[in-house]
Formats: sequence, C-alpha cells, structure tokens
Amino acid sequence: MMNNSIPKVKTAHVLLVNVDDRHAAMLRMAFKMYNSVNYHLIQPEEDIQPELVLVDGDAEDGNAMWQKTKDTYPNAVVIFFAHQAPSITAPFLRKPIKFETLFQNLRNLKQGNGIWLADEKADDQSGVTESNKPDSNDAQKESNNSGHSVTIERFYLKHTLLGLVRTLSQQKDDTAILHEGKPILIVFPEIAKVLLVVESDALQKLCRLDNVEWQTRVVPSTTSAQLHAKAKLKLQSFIWQLSIWTSRNRLIDPISANTIVRLKAWPNLTRLAYLPEAIRLSAFLARSPVALNMLYKLLPVSLDDVVNYIAATYSIGALEIEQPLTHSAIQQEQEIILTKEVSPSASSTVENDETAEDTENIVREPKGLLARLMGRLRSKNT
Repeated sequence: MMNNSIPKVKTAHVLLVNVDDRHAAMLRMAFKMYNSVNYHLIQPEEDIQPELVLVDGDAEDGNAMWQKTKDTYPNAVVIFFAHQAPSITAPFLRKPIKFETLFQNLRNLKQGNGIWLADEKADDQSGVTESNKPDSNDAQKESNNSGHSVTIERFYLKHTLLGLVRTLSQQKDDTAILHEGKPILIVFPEIAKVLLVVESDALQKLCRLDNVEWQTRVVPSTTSAQLHAKAKLKLQSFIWQLSIWTSRNRLIDPISANTIVRLKAWPNLTRLAYLPEAIRLSAFLARSPVALNMLYKLLPVSLDDVVNYIAATYSIGALEIEQPLTHSAIQQEQEIILTKEVSPSASSTVENDETAEDTENIVREPKGLLARLMGRLRSKNT
C-alpha cells in the first residue's frame, strides 16, 4: 500500500541552451543537492517540455538565441543568463551563480518575477528582483579577485581548541577539555558526539586563542554513560564549526600555496554550518586535484571563502593532500603570497604569465574542465 503521508517532490525540467560546461556542471551539482524541488536537466532531443530554459546571453548572438528559444518553447520561462543585463525585456538571471540565492531566483523567475525591462536606463535596477541585485559584497569580491599579490596568514593546529578536539576524536576515551580549571566541553569519540558545558559565544572566543595549554580529564565510564544521552552535537558538525571560528580567513597548516589537494568525500553541507561558495568549491575539488594558488586563479571566489573552506574540509577529514610538502619547508612560512591576474573582460577568463614548469608542479594529470584550462595556460607560454 502506498503511503500517502509522504510528501511528493515536484519535478521541474530545465533546459540549458548554449551554456558553457563550467556553468552546466555547477548547476547540475546544485540541482542534485537541492531537495525541495527536483530540478532535472534535460536535453533538446528528449521529448520533454521544459518549464525553465536558461539561455547563455554572453555570446555575440545572445539576444537572437534567446528570442529563437522563446519562439521554440512558448510555454516555458526562457531566462536570459548573463553577466550583464540584456538589451531586451526578458527574465534575467545574473552570472556568476550564487548558490545561496540561486533557487530563490529560479522560484521568482518561474512565478513571473525578475523581469528585466529593456526601456529602463542601464543604471536603473528596478527591473530586477531584490534577489537578483548585486549586493555590496560583490564589488568587494570582484576587487579582491582582480588584484595582484595577496598575502594570507597561516595558523597551526597545535595548542588550538580545534586541534585538541580533532586529536581527542581519534582516541577511545571520553574526555573533558578544561580551560583555566573549568570544563568547557566533553568529547565522546565512541558515539561521535560532543557535550557543551559553555555557551557558543564563549566557545567562539576560545577558538581565537592560538597558543593555549589546555587541560584534559578522562571521564569515568560510569559518569560517561549517563552523559551520553545529553550529548546532542555531532562530532563532525562540531569540528566543522570550530574550524570556521578558528580559521578566520587564515590558511591551515600543513597546506601551503603549492600543496595539491583533492576532495575525497563530499561534506553533507545541509547538516553543516554555512560556508559561502562551499558547493562551488566542492564541485570543483571533487573533480580534479589542484593547488591553492591555481584554485584561486581559476575560480571567481573570494580568497577568504577558499581558505575557510579548506580549513573546514581538512579538519573533518574530507580533504586529501595528494602532494604534501615537507614540514620543515613550510614551518617557516607564517604568511603566503598568492598572485592572481584576471582578464578585465570577464572574471571567469584566466590569463596569466605562469611558466609551464610551474604549472607542471601545481597540477598532475588534470581532467575535464581543469585539463582544458591548463591547456590554455600552457598554450600561452609556447
């Protein structure tokens, strides 16, 4: 017998027209992780009528392509998908994709909102819904991504609360952590949970301390069994949150600018504290191993978001170092300088003067999208 109490997830068929591989991959990954509506990408040859059609308007014939697609699918919402607003009246979705607002924008567009009015002046945003307007942080992010040399600090796990919790999570005993003689939390490795004794605000302040001699005390088995029921925080989620509070836009040791990393397991982002650009970075790092300096050059994301994400995924064991540096070589690096050169025509276009030898040291056997980008980098140096 069918259980009618289980809610049915509605399916919305989406067609992409002239959308490049990078944006298509990002949309596909975002759709897989979204549970409220089943956004399903279809192909033009399928005998399925789409509800939403995204037309890449950045091409030279973007306007004509949009109009042709509109005529082909009169019952669908045909969206002009581009960096700049269209010169025609059309539903408008602005690039780059922002996953935190993507589905709100799609829902608005599907309901008939988010129409760009072509008769408005270029500096008038009244034709765009509030969720489509570029926020004040976009300009700052673009400025950060278009700069040249960027210096980031490094932090070490030793003597931090994050480092101690990670160590205790790999041991067998249930252990309490004390600061100045007062307990702050208890780690239960066997059930992978944590019991907080202090408020989160106090805990966040303790995460800012980088050189502390913490005290630990093994909890007796009789007492530990009674406390298990009170421990509500999952250990992985707790470590993820600690890493965000500890990182504070700094790069975690032992990762350096040229260390090649790969995402070996997708973190369950729906159950973890929010991190900007986490979906985009996960989709990229799950496909190809890459070094921090190359990741920073290839993706139009804030460096702060990158290093915070790296700290969080590394701390929970989801990030794998494929080419570790010797500890003696990186121990002396208190700061790391990255260089990013981006073409003024579009933030997603990569143009740099890096030598082929440096590129070989950064990426080994790249695949897919990264392989093509690496090919472009190499061709510029031949």
